Amino acid sequence: MHTHFQSTLFSNVPILSSTLVSIVIPVKDEETYIEDLLISLKDQVDLAGNKINCDLYEVLILANNCFDGTVDLIKKFKQKNKKINLHLEEVVLEADQANIGFVRKTLMDLAYTRLSINGGGLILTTDGDTIVSQDWVAQNLAEIKNGAEAVGGRILLKENEFECLDNGICFFHKKDEEYQLLVAELEAEVLENFDYRKGGHHQHFNGSFAVTTDCYQKSGGVPVVKNLEDCAFYDRLLAVDAKVRHSNNVVVKTSARCVGRTDIGLSHQLNIWKNIDVQKDHFLVESSESILYRLQIEKQLKDLWHRHNSEKTLLEDEFKALDNQIKFDENLLSSYATSNYFGEWFQEIKHLNEHSWREQFQPVDIDEAITNLKTILQK
Repeated sequence: MHTHFQSTLFSNVPILSSTLVSIVIPVKDEETYIEDLLISLKDQVDLAGNKINCDLYEVLILANNCFDGTVDLIKKFKQKNKKINLHLEEVVLEADQANIGFVRKTLMDLAYTRLSINGGGLILTTDGDTIVSQDWVAQNLAEIKNGAEAVGGRILLKENEFECLDNGICFFHKKDEEYQLLVAELEAEVLENFDYRKGGHHQHFNGSFAVTTDCYQKSGGVPVVKNLEDCAFYDRLLAVDAKVRHSNNVVVKTSARCVGRTDIGLSHQLNIWKNIDVQKDHFLVESSESILYRLQIEKQLKDLWHRHNSEKTLLEDEFKALDNQIKFDENLLSSYATSNYFGEWFQEIKHLNEHSWREQFQPVDIDEAITNLKTILQK
């Protein structure tokens, strides 16, 4: 999007001086779900259950290439609920820009610019087919107050839709959830990251994500990608050692539909599971041995970084001694001296080594992986 065009979006609705939170929502043909989302955003409460001042937050919706009744529904809702700071822009984008990555980046960049006028704040994002909890804003702010720079919320499937799913989808979704939660627990234990001993989960996706304006600036913002922008942005946050909290107190519920608005996403995954034969096919995943191996290498490198970080010196022999399976080159040694963050340096190491690390271990059936992960975590 051209900078001039971007600057015109929401330019007729200046941010209020009291606004600390900007909620951005890209939508495309969401007439089935959009009103439920808006209702959930309208009456937000604090941690004590008291209604919060609507001027604390704003909602920016960018409707792109809509052909259903989404825009009319938003306009009608806005007319009936004038207290909420709900702002809508409708655009028609060319093919090269009509993708979720481009639209969400545009919105988050705009939110950053608007909040910067007030000295900074919190950028929140969710999806048009999602319902946020009543204390969603407050719980995100509480995590930031407790030291987080970014917050991934717990994303659950809407119960009424989940119950109607094919048995195979439900089976594999539950298995995958159990596996991913165990992997996240192991990651927190081994790396002693910001979720360490706080309880967490594995989700840092568009359905519920928050980031401070300071952290957004530090990371460089959402990368330019067509899809999976949440994963790409999370990688950027890791690169700048951001304190990311995967909070179970921040909860949203999203659609369990199998036909989504993007080529890649939750609906795409649900369709994959729909086509797996529960009786015949194996659900293969990375083994617990592989996961533990990678995490232990990362922790060793992280400790090495912090041991030498003040002097910015690294003994090549010490680096080699960590693990004889680590590939390294002169660039890694020199980038150690120039990298500002461990995450930045580790991503270079990961890029050079990840394929060979994974090749050492064969994928295993998810049930075997779950059993082994539980055993490791109980030690």
